[in-house]
Amino acid sequence: MFFRFGAALSLIVLVALTGTALETHNLQLRRGLSHQQYRLDAILDAQVRLRVEAQRLGTPERLLGPLERGELPLERPKKTLRTDPRRVPTLQGRVDSGSAG
Repeated sequence: MFFRFGAALSLIVLVALTGTALETHNLQLRRGLSHQQYRLDAILDAQVRLRVEAQRLGTPERLLGPLERGELPLERPKKTLRTDPRRVPTLQGRVDSGSAG
């Protein structure tokens, strides 16, 4: 009879220790998840701040100053002459419009 009591008591202690170990592991996982969520929030906040800063730096007020002082050219860069692929000259000198018929 003493053996059964000892086995039951050791089984209860083993279950309690296992539960404590599982709770400790669960708490560590939750702490890690909370830290990752905090880091994600910090990264998103930094992204928003950088996006606002980029938009602020690209405003016309920032660009008009150098333009008025003559530091920026007014004319656009020249584009290379391209042929329209739908309008290719044929061998007889007529222009083929690309439509059949």
